Amino acid sequence: MSQIPTFSVVIPLYNHRQYIEAALRSVLAQTMPAHEIIIVDDGSQDSGYELAEEILHNKPNATLVRQENRGAHHAINRAIELAKGSHIAVLNSDDMFEPAKLQRCSKLFLADPELKLVFGNVEIIDDTGRLVRRNETTEWLDRSRSFYHRHPYLPLALLNENFSVTTSNFVFSRELWEAAGGFKNLRYCHDLDFLMAAARYGKMLFDERGAAHIRYRVHPSNTIKETLEKVHLEIAAVIASALDDRTFDVDLAPDSKRVLLEDILERKGLAAKVGSLVPFRRLFEDREAFYDQISGNLSNVNADPTAHKVQTKKKPVPVNAIPVPKMVVAIELSNFDKGGLEKVVLDCAIDFRRCGINPIIISCGKIGHLGDVARGAGIETFALPEKEGDQFYEELLKSRKVDIAMSHFSTRGYRTFRKLRIPNITFIHNIYAMLRDQPLKDFLNADQFVDRYISVSSLATEYLVERYGFDRGKIDTIPNGLILDEHLARLNQPAADRRQFGVKDTDYLFINVASYNLHKNHYLMADAMRLIRRKRDDIKILCVGNVIYPPHIDQLRQDIEAWGLKEHMLMPGYFEDVAPLHKAADAFLLPSLIEGWSIAMNEAMFYGKPMILTETGGAPEAIGDSGIGLLVPNEYGAVTNLNSELLDRIGYEQRSFQTAPLLAGAMTRFADEREIWRDRGAKGRERIMQEFDFSSVTNKYVAVCQQVLKCAR
Repeated sequence: MSQIPTFSVVIPLYNHRQYIEAALRSVLAQTMPAHEIIIVDDGSQDSGYELAEEILHNKPNATLVRQENRGAHHAINRAIELAKGSHIAVLNSDDMFEPAKLQRCSKLFLADPELKLVFGNVEIIDDTGRLVRRNETTEWLDRSRSFYHRHPYLPLALLNENFSVTTSNFVFSRELWEAAGGFKNLRYCHDLDFLMAAARYGKMLFDERGAAHIRYRVHPSNTIKETLEKVHLEIAAVIASALDDRTFDVDLAPDSKRVLLEDILERKGLAAKVGSLVPFRRLFEDREAFYDQISGNLSNVNADPTAHKVQTKKKPVPVNAIPVPKMVVAIELSNFDKGGLEKVVLDCAIDFRRCGINPIIISCGKIGHLGDVARGAGIETFALPEKEGDQFYEELLKSRKVDIAMSHFSTRGYRTFRKLRIPNITFIHNIYAMLRDQPLKDFLNADQFVDRYISVSSLATEYLVERYGFDRGKIDTIPNGLILDEHLARLNQPAADRRQFGVKDTDYLFINVASYNLHKNHYLMADAMRLIRRKRDDIKILCVGNVIYPPHIDQLRQDIEAWGLKEHMLMPGYFEDVAPLHKAADAFLLPSLIEGWSIAMNEAMFYGKPMILTETGGAPEAIGDSGIGLLVPNEYGAVTNLNSELLDRIGYEQRSFQTAPLLAGAMTRFADEREIWRDRGAKGRERIMQEFDFSSVTNKYVAVCQQVLKCAR
């Protein structure tokens, strides 16, 4: 005989103080008591958790935990992980159980040992808890159940309309939950996905002949009332996964099943979406990885292309500033987390939409902070899967009907671009002297797959032409720019408190915004500071950035301390927003060995900081004859003298520099002539506004795209 089920009632709670008492009372009033009650509060901002504690304070079988907001699926899974019962009954914090729900489910599970999931009829209640006899929701339920009566194949009937309505209606075995891999990371359709999993991994039952199992509350904040297009995309993803896992290949003649499925998809308008997603699903080992990719891109649906913009009094660039046909641009880069190059990609993708261009970002590696920002701005952003990534890439380019590709520091898609006859524009940032051996050979050989180069500075262009023999006619030199609206919105933001870094008001503070990468010449800065410290104590450098290779930076920190510079060359790490730091500093310092075009340099100009730069990348163009800063020669002389071995030797091995006295002298001059350089630095903002507005940069990119497409045709 089967054992009597023990039911753990799990309740994901989120901002439902006004409903949680009714939900808990409905559990406590069950004719068959629950084995335990587990509440996971998913980062609520109200006092629902405290009210639940008060109601359950004398219940030994109650467990309450809190977590940061991570979504309903995560809260349910965590509660189940804590549960000890053989079966799980989910109750959302705004719904209610009918009194005999658990007793009825116990009978059903005892009657059929093969049964893994049960759901029943639903009563609809309004915001106040009153029963709704007839409205659009009850009519929808009637239609949905009617379809099931005509086509009594439960998985497809649920696909037609999910008349289980909510996870509050689910009672299932822990065994099923484990087989299904829990509830997946879907905002709208984690319930439908779990039902499809139940069809694959066990037997489920719609208890339509019994009394209602739950009362489902319809109120203004129900998730399903959000953008329907987003819901449809998730439904399409769930169907694509179910098709690939052969969920519907049972209990129905193949032809009948296929015709019924096709009819459902056509009526819902999902046929095209599902068709485009099925090939992607097959590239992932499990549906969780597939859903992670889809859910990361939900924000692009119906996104307002200008939603990310901060409205200012600055005259906006009109959408029709340049005549642009609609085009889809795929932007490839090696990873999409943090850094100046990655910020350029983000800015470019965001501003492309002003020009009527649809950008898609493909990262060959990690997607992190800036990737999340891109998705939040409504830009589709994909990470290539480890398994069959090239096939995924090809299917993505086909499904999105990509017109042209742009690549940054990455050649992964070159052969695919050529295969699909997609023109390729490659950006040259600061890679020009970093390559050696086989990577250099690959870079030079890849020229055959590149239709046009965009070089971000004249020095980078000079290196390609003079050192590698590239065709100058194939290169457009377009400096980077700054999205001014972002920074205009921060003008009233307060400066950082210098005291948090141990910097006095009387100190002269340089800020160095750059990755913690020794090619940025941190050891030159340290050598210059050693010279300065022999004469004075009031000059300091604040180096902020993300760590590239920890062993290098660990050694740098040790050397800084050994040289007595710990309080003068400060390295606090990465800051997401550096605007307050620029405001707190007196000047900007970037003595890099190699640059393409530094965005941090542009930001320093915007915030009116005088600059000390080495003659690399866009530094000569940015300073020009404006007097807003000083140029210091690089250790290797002319840029064409540089190569990978020399770059690494100077950056990684050298500790004493011929140019250190020049850098120390420039820094001392700034500190001695504070008012003069403050006034000169203030002119940098005007230069940025007039010459380096990113909108004008984007217009130039678009013009290159148009020209390349015209030639390709």
